Amino acid sequence: SLVLGGAVLWLLAGLSIGIISALRPRSLLDRTGMVFVLVGISAHPVWIGLLFAYFFGFKLGIFPITGYANFFGHTGSQAGPVQWAYHMILPWATFAILFAALYVRMIRANVMEALNEDYVRTARAKGASERLVTYRHALRNALIPVVSVVGFQVGTLMGGSVIIEVIFSLNGIGNTLVQAIFNRDYPLVQAAALFLAVVFVVVNTSVDLLYGYLDPRIKQA
Repeated sequence: SLVLGGAVLWLLAGLSIGIISALRPRSLLDRTGMVFVLVGISAHPVWIGLLFAYFFGFKLGIFPITGYANFFGHTGSQAGPVQWAYHMILPWATFAILFAALYVRMIRANVMEALNEDYVRTARAKGASERLVTYRHALRNALIPVVSVVGFQVGTLMGGSVIIEVIFSLNGIGNTLVQAIFNRDYPLVQAAALFLAVVFVVVNTSVDLLYGYLDPRIKQA
């Protein structure tokens, strides 16, 4: 839930900022997005997580700093989908800040390159709207390398999110795997490694299937 929720946030932020920056290069929005990229790439997850926990959890008291709510809790208790999402906002935001910066750069560069291709100029010459040209022609082709990176990172972060889990006291697969290694709990280590291997297979299979949707030439091949 930590990695998948963070992936949704960083993809939404990366797509939005990257597309706006590509459509309005050298504008105020583009320069603001590049500042966000610089901060996101330069910052360490420990620093971002502690900063969020201090300001939004300790100082302002808006979000809980630690703990985890059960998604399938009963109504009126300290669990349920709403409480679950409420407890996960800060960890998700930490992931989103760190990884959205990478996708902003990729999407901006890919969309700007796609907008200068011959098929985009042909679509414009045929009278297609700018919205259709951007989202159906340019963005669809620009997302192919982005999907590759998403598939690799989601699989990797399933076990590599231990820093975020420790900061916000979450019992995730990464934290569990590290504790099992320290405690020499070899059956648990083997089970966690097998689970991560299955995640990699499922994610990469999904990425391969998504290639065919984004580029029909791949499906025909």
